Amino acid sequence: MTNKVNTPELTVIHHDDETPWKAWQKIVFRFCFWFLGLTAIMAWQLNAYFCYLTINKNGFDIEGIYKPFATPFHWLDQHIFHTGYNPKIHESFPQDNHYGTVFYLTIILIAVIATITWSIIDRKKSNYNRLYFWFCLFLRYTLAVTIIGYGIDKFIPVQMVWPNAAAMMATYGHLSRFSVLWRFMGISPGYMILTGSCEIIAGLLLLYRRSVVLGYLFLLGIMVNVVALNWFYNVPVKMFSAQLLVYDLFLLAPYCKELAQFFFMGDVKKTTIRHFTFKTGWKKHSITGTLVLIPLLYVLLVAIADWRRYDQYGSDSKTAKLYNVVAFIAKDTLPPLTTDTLRWKSLFMQGKQAIVCNMMNADDYYEYDLDSIKKTITLHDNPDKKTWKVFHYTYPAKDKFQLSGKWKGKDINVLMQSTPIDSIPLNKEKIQLIQD
Repeated sequence: MTNKVNTPELTVIHHDDETPWKAWQKIVFRFCFWFLGLTAIMAWQLNAYFCYLTINKNGFDIEGIYKPFATPFHWLDQHIFHTGYNPKIHESFPQDNHYGTVFYLTIILIAVIATITWSIIDRKKSNYNRLYFWFCLFLRYTLAVTIIGYGIDKFIPVQMVWPNAAAMMATYGHLSRFSVLWRFMGISPGYMILTGSCEIIAGLLLLYRRSVVLGYLFLLGIMVNVVALNWFYNVPVKMFSAQLLVYDLFLLAPYCKELAQFFFMGDVKKTTIRHFTFKTGWKKHSITGTLVLIPLLYVLLVAIADWRRYDQYGSDSKTAKLYNVVAFIAKDTLPPLTTDTLRWKSLFMQGKQAIVCNMMNADDYYEYDLDSIKKTITLHDNPDKKTWKVFHYTYPAKDKFQLSGKWKGKDINVLMQSTPIDSIPLNKEKIQLIQD
């Protein structure tokens, strides 16, 4: 007997609904349960990483979580997948790389085997209404928390920061698609805040049962755009963003018939939602408290971490210095040939970061340490001190900066001219409604 409670917005069908599922529905659910459930673990690990930034600005070693799987993944790739994955040369983190490809293929393989086994063992089961409800709740909160985190990264504009002087002076044709997108977003903080607001609103809609369908639809438009940007601008999170889009499609699927009738037939019907709850009071309060506390705590921690990053970037921006190379001596004075990979074109310093740009507009990124007593500056990009580059520096004039030391095995002497950051036109441009 089906017990229905009608409200103006929806129909809630309680746990005594025992309508049998079709065979294909059970098989699809079993596969999705394993595939989407296992991939959701990665989403929660990333969420934990973002929260940890509140404690430590460098985060934790998230790659270390995945390294133990490198050896079995290598074996699977050699015998089954044949993608060319080699843990000795490829990083051990699932993104758009060899590890990520094997990672998702392995989860698909596990899901297929688990589905077949489950279908044999549990073939007499008529439906999975209860399990489906709790799984959707888990997946919905996974999607909501993750998308809110990305939204906060944009609302407090730290995901794509305002391009520094080195980025602005780079030749457009030498940029990667990824760099073009990041500069496009970074140079428009207002637009980034707007997109972040949309992601936050979509995530919040998913947290309230009566607004989930609106949330799924709203998020669908957002995620299609995100996946398109990641794909066509070659951002190395194509698979993860597609994973979130698949979550949204899976959750939206039960409402497709009603939505199609509403949008294409003008037939307004109530959406049907199965809802299960605990009979025991403390269990009800516990699940409600958990569903409120986790998103609230996550939003608070991510917002604190992002605000600290934003504040730090603002402080670092005040220390920004740009130097254009006037003379570069390596035995002889090298002319500014655009084919020269030894000669520098410019040096940019901000916070603790230094960027050396050569004549072919290729950038080398370093952290630097300045010793004002010894008058030395040390550039380093790895823990091996033997590779660190130590230069003696002087200020021949107020607007001049001179370095001498070894670069790519050669003794060099570099004379540079200071260039005001504010002289870059893009830094001075204001948004105007009337532009004539």
